[in-house]
Amino acid sequence: MKKAIIGLISGFIILVALVIGLFRFTEKINNGNVGIRYSMNGGVKDKALGQGVHFVGLDYVTQYPIRTQTVHQEVGLATKDGKKTVVNISYAYHVDATKAVNVYKKFGSADILSIEKGWLSQKLQKAGRDTMSEYTLLDVMGSSSAKVQGGILTAFQQSVEKQGFIIEDLSFGVPSVDAQTQKSIDDLIKAGQDNKRAELEAKSKQIKAEAAAKAKLTRADATAQANEKINNSVTDKTIQYMEAQARLKHGWVTTQGNGSVITDQTK
Repeated sequence: MKKAIIGLISGFIILVALVIGLFRFTEKINNGNVGIRYSMNGGVKDKALGQGVHFVGLDYVTQYPIRTQTVHQEVGLATKDGKKTVVNISYAYHVDATKAVNVYKKFGSADILSIEKGWLSQKLQKAGRDTMSEYTLLDVMGSSSAKVQGGILTAFQQSVEKQGFIIEDLSFGVPSVDAQTQKSIDDLIKAGQDNKRAELEAKSKQIKAEAAAKAKLTRADATAQANEKINNSVTDKTIQYMEAQARLKHGWVTTQGNGSVITDQTK
């Protein structure tokens, strides 16, 4: 009995040791991630680990996402005209699986969240500052907002791609400003709307005036053409005929000499 108990205890200890060893010497790489192995005596392994369970011995493993991650960040920026503002920027990214080893060599054992809050955040701020410095606040909040967003995206992509981070997309929120600045912007927008309305009204009046002048010219042309047709159709015989018709209907008056003798000839 005593030997049986000792055997059970020994078996339990061995089982516990195997379980501990399984967790200690293996690493499960989560779906959508790659793992980078670091050995105390061999340094960083050249090949990243794919998803699944891997025997790693005493090596240390850091996982990076190759699936898309989304980050939301508030960034303080200044425009070309010196206006300070805070913008909500969201971007989607993933780690390039072929460059995951380079990521580890640069950042060591730092996890992806630390990289997002540190290095990636700094790169985003620089891209935002460089781009915003080319536009006024009114441009950023108006017609050039899409250009600003595209400029930040391009600058951000170029600054991190070589290191192994792929920026897929970026969205640029409406900049927040103080009440006084917002009032100034609203006044400028209203003034622009008033000017546009005045331009439209002036254009409408011009169009109406041009239409009226064109109609008048058309009527004058029609009258001239009608008169020309009449003139072309009147001949000596036509005049004689019209004269004869008038005399038959009304008679005529003939003045003789110096006007002292008048003969009224009627039918």
